[in-house]
Amino acid sequence: MNCPNCGNKINKNKIHCEFCGSDLNLYRKIWSTSNLYYNRGLTKANIRDLSGAITDLRYSLELNKYNTDARNLLGLIYFEMGETVDALSQWVISKHFKPENNDADRYINAVQSNPTKLDSLNQAIKRYNTALNYAKQGSDDLAIIQLKKVVSLNPHFIRAHHLLALLLIKNNESDRAKRLLIKALKIDVSNTRTLRYLKAIDVPVTVNSDPSAKQAAEPSVTSTIMPLSSYKEDKPNIIAFVNLVIGVVIGIAVTAILVIPSIKKTYQAKENNYYTEYVESLSAQAEKEEAMIALQKDIQKLEEEKKELQEQLDSFVLPEDNSDFYEALLRLSQDYMDELSKSAKDRDLVAIADRLTDNIFNTLDLEMDEREEDANLINRLKAETYPAATKFYYDKGHDLYSDAKYEEALIELDRALTFDSENVDALYFKARAYHRLKDYENASVYYNIVIEDYPDSRRANSSKEYLNKIQ
Repeated sequence: MNCPNCGNKINKNKIHCEFCGSDLNLYRKIWSTSNLYYNRGLTKANIRDLSGAITDLRYSLELNKYNTDARNLLGLIYFEMGETVDALSQWVISKHFKPENNDADRYINAVQSNPTKLDSLNQAIKRYNTALNYAKQGSDDLAIIQLKKVVSLNPHFIRAHHLLALLLIKNNESDRAKRLLIKALKIDVSNTRTLRYLKAIDVPVTVNSDPSAKQAAEPSVTSTIMPLSSYKEDKPNIIAFVNLVIGVVIGIAVTAILVIPSIKKTYQAKENNYYTEYVESLSAQAEKEEAMIALQKDIQKLEEEKKELQEQLDSFVLPEDNSDFYEALLRLSQDYMDELSKSAKDRDLVAIADRLTDNIFNTLDLEMDEREEDANLINRLKAETYPAATKFYYDKGHDLYSDAKYEEALIELDRALTFDSENVDALYFKARAYHRLKDYENASVYYNIVIEDYPDSRRANSSKEYLNKIQ
């Protein structure tokens, strides 16, 4: 457990931080409340109450932004609702707060390992944005076509379901909209927007209350009874033929007025869709070409730098005097550059610092004018690696001290002081280790160093108290 105030590693059962003295009770209450909201969000997510789970998980992260379990679950819920960008954002933030042993790595790899699925999700987002623009411009037909494709690419994209349902309601297709909203409700059972749209669809139609109109609309019971007539011989009737011709003409007119424009409109919508897809493909291809050109330029630049460095390396001649020193310095510099090429968590700068303590770098007189460049290089390497080394050995020594392994702790603390002789924490705990071993003479020496050389440090008062006890 790390102290929220000073960041130092402390025992989780401590009430106060032994480094800065902060009260940890309030922090524990905040963390407990954050975990409570996380558990509530997990329970709601299990019953597909995704909207309620999002609210609880956001509360949890407001209380403790380092709660990576809540952040990972929030990303999973966003991904389930079709919000791929929001999901990846939450996982990346989680990975930043906890680089190792984080489930976010597995989620990100699962998405990135399937290029086809990832491309489908990207296409769904692009098409949704296109459909949204069409809807704002009043082109409902084009928007509906795009949204149908979005729903097929990403069936859990709730926002696409909502927009498509609205357009269908606008075009008097409430039944289709209702089926679509029911599918969205199965994804998120408590989505308020889905429930509001369903309620709007289910409003009953107003009935006309005029009794005369109702009576006129209802047919008479006796109207279906035909009167009997005497038999008459059929005669040729030209009226039937005329009616037939008129019916054919009306049918042709209806086809010309209603059917043909609808066919043309559908064909035009398909043409517009093909054109949109073609423009999008051209845009994607242009972006890929620009990226390839940029990569080629970067590769060419790196090749030139590599060539220059190789020429400098080939032209470098080790001086005849003290060649072992230069070979060691050259190897150390190359190893340091190799470590820098790794990610921050994989770098081993402590090993570089350990090698800088070898006699070959310390016995050589680096103050000579002809060795000034060598001294600058070694001092730079020390400046880059010694802080990490002194922290590493101090933490190791402090852990051993906390485990009551005082003699082993002294070795590691001495090592920390090798890299930073002014590490007041290492000096203080070295005095404490001698004190625990009842070596009061050495303990007094280091307590006095802390008190006299670092009177303004937070260790000075404690050193005075322990020194008085010894004396």
